[in-house]
Amino acid sequence: MLAQLLAERHSDRIFADDPLSTDDFGALADAILTAPSSCDRRAVYSVPVTDRDTKALLGGLLVGGVGWIHRAPLAFLLFADRDAYKAGDEVVYMPYLDAGAIIGQLGLAAAGLGLVGSCINPSIREAHRPLFEARFGPDLFCGAYAVGHPRGETPPWVLETS
Repeated sequence: MLAQLLAERHSDRIFADDPLSTDDFGALADAILTAPSSCDRRAVYSVPVTDRDTKALLGGLLVGGVGWIHRAPLAFLLFADRDAYKAGDEVVYMPYLDAGAIIGQLGLAAAGLGLVGSCINPSIREAHRPLFEARFGPDLFCGAYAVGHPRGETPPWVLETS
């Protein structure tokens, strides 16, 4: 089953209109909390975004979310506490490694729930950085993951239960 999941899972930016259940949200939040992190710092935290207006704003501010992020029922924004990374040069790469581990964990958790998702590039348009930081804070933005129900056919890795 895991080999099939890994072979067939892909980035999906098309979502059904169905909202996520509280149980699905909880399982995804747990996946974030249990993801591995460098030196077990747990310095990357998530901010869930569910309202369409904020997701539409993100679509305009982030290079990677244009034209689709507002359609996802949920997006987890990932931020790093810069002070948690001891050496100054660690901030250049370690938060992004930790965020990558979280995104990988989210992708697997989403797939296990029969959901689809896609990571979102952390590039903020330079002209929009002040607006982004005013809205979401000054911590280091490391990326995001959008998730929802698949539109159309059930993904092949979803086990049927009866």
